[in-house]
Amino acid sequence: MRATIVDCYTDEPSGLGVMPYIGTYPRYLFGALDMAGVETFYLTIDDLRAAVRGTTDLEQAMRTPIATRNITPSAPVAHKALASSDVVFVIAGVHSPGKYLSAYPGTSKEAHALLLQLDVRGRTVLTGPAALGGSGLWGGKRARSTSTDTALYDLVVAHVEFKVAELMMNGFFDDVDVAIGYDALRDIAVRGAGIVSHLPHDLRFHIAEVETMSGCQKNPPCSFCTEHLKSPEVSRRPARDIVDEVRALSRAGLRNVRLGKQTCIYSYGSYQQLATLLKSLSPLCDVLHVDNANPLYVTEDKTKALVAYCSPGNVASLGVESFDPVVIDRNDLSTSPEVIMDAIRIINRYGARRGANGMPSFLPGINLLFGLMGESRRTHEENLSSLRAVYDEGLMLRRINIREVVVFPGTRLERECGLKYLKKNRKRYWKWRSEVRHEIDLPMLRRIVPTGTSISGVRTEIYDGKTTFGRQVGTYPLVVGIKGRIGLDRCVDVAVTDHMLRSVTGVERAVGDGYGTYDSSHTLS
Repeated sequence: MRATIVDCYTDEPSGLGVMPYIGTYPRYLFGALDMAGVETFYLTIDDLRAAVRGTTDLEQAMRTPIATRNITPSAPVAHKALASSDVVFVIAGVHSPGKYLSAYPGTSKEAHALLLQLDVRGRTVLTGPAALGGSGLWGGKRARSTSTDTALYDLVVAHVEFKVAELMMNGFFDDVDVAIGYDALRDIAVRGAGIVSHLPHDLRFHIAEVETMSGCQKNPPCSFCTEHLKSPEVSRRPARDIVDEVRALSRAGLRNVRLGKQTCIYSYGSYQQLATLLKSLSPLCDVLHVDNANPLYVTEDKTKALVAYCSPGNVASLGVESFDPVVIDRNDLSTSPEVIMDAIRIINRYGARRGANGMPSFLPGINLLFGLMGESRRTHEENLSSLRAVYDEGLMLRRINIREVVVFPGTRLERECGLKYLKKNRKRYWKWRSEVRHEIDLPMLRRIVPTGTSISGVRTEIYDGKTTFGRQVGTYPLVVGIKGRIGLDRCVDVAVTDHMLRSVTGVERAVGDGYGTYDSSHTLS
C-alpha cells in the first residue's frame, strides 16, 4: 500500500505547524503509516501549488513567493506519488490567524481544488484540526465548519494516527472508534521522526513542535477556546515518551524543539517534573524553547527551571486576551490585571539576562483578542494603561500579538454572541492596534535589543525588493531586515541598526556555519 501526506500547515492556540515549524499531525501520521508498513510520501501544500502552477526562481523574484517557498525533496515526483497512492491524507486547519514570514498555509478547500487538477486516484481523507473543529484562516469571522468539508473529501477523520490499521481494513470508507491516548501514541511519535528526511530546506532551519499535554486546567474554559472541545480532560504525556521522541528527532538530524503543543507549560506537573523533563531534553537540542503559559500558573521555581535548561530567546506566550475586568469576567478568563503583572514580573526577574545568541534568555509575550464579549472603548483604555504600566516599571515583553477572535462552533462565544462585538467595534480596531504598536511595541523593542546589539544565527528567509529578511530559529523569533540581497538560507550574525514597530533592521557582521554557542549544561542555582 502507498500513501501521500499533504501538509497544509496548522496553527492552533496550542500547537504550531507552519514552516519552518514541523507540527505533530504530519509526524504522528507518518509514524502510524510507517508502523503499518505503508510506503509514504510527504508533500507540502507548496508542492501541490508548484505542481499545478509552477515555481519562481527564488533568487530572481523581487519578493520571495512564500506560497511555494517550502518545496520538499519529493516535489519532482509529486504527480507520480499522488497518482499511485491508495490514499491521500490532507492535514489542514488554521485556528490562530496570523502572518507568516516564509510560508502560506493552505485550507481544506484550496487543497481539494488543487487535487482536482492532479491525477489523484486513491481515497482522499481530511484530517488535522479541520476534522476536529473546522478552519479559520483569518480572524474576525466564523470558522469554516467541518461539515462543509464532508462534500469535498471521501472521508473526514479526526485522530487518524490512532486509526490507520482499522481504516486500512475497511478501505478508508468509514470512520472507526478506537482507543485514543498517550499510551497508544508513544511508538507512533517516535517512528514519526522518519518524516525528517522528507522535509524541505536544511534541517538546521526547522523546529519541531512537541506535545506535552492536552486539555486545560481552567474550568470553566475561556469563551472562545476550542481546546476543551478537542480534549475535555487534562492529560499529561509521560516525560519518558517526550524524551524518546525528541531523541529520535535528534538522531534524524532535527535538533530544534519547541514544547508548544499545550495550553500552559507551567501546568506540566510539579516543579520537579518540569525541571526533570527540561534537563533531560536540553542535551538533545540545539534550540529548546516553549510557547503557551497561563499567567495563573506562573511560579518562580518553574521559571528558574525554564531559564536554566532552555535556550536564550525563549518566550512564554501569556494568554492574557484582555486587561479589562468586564471582558475578563464575561469570557471566563479567570485572571486579573494584578495576576498578569505578577507573572510578567517573575519571568523578567529571572529571564531578562541576555544570552549568547544576543537575545534575553526568557521573556513573556502577550496575546490580546479583539471581539470578546463585553468589549467596549474602555477595553482599549484598560489594555493600554496596563501595557504602559509594564513599560514604566522597566519590564520587557518580547511581543504583543493582537488578533481578531475566530468564532468556532461549539464555543460559548459562538452560542452567546457570535460576531456581535467584532461588528460593533471593528471600525476602532486599527486605531487601537496602531496605538499599541507605536506607544508600546516600538520603545519595548528598543529596550530588548538596543542599537548595536549583536544577534547571532539569523537565517535569511525571504527577499522583499533589495532587502533580505531573516530570523533566528526559535519561538517568536525577531524579524531582522538586512540591506541588500545577501543570499537565502544562510546563517548570519547581525548588528541591530534601527527599530521598526515589530522588527529591526541590521547589517551583517559575519557569516557563520551554525548558531551562536550555548552551554546547555548549566544547572539551577
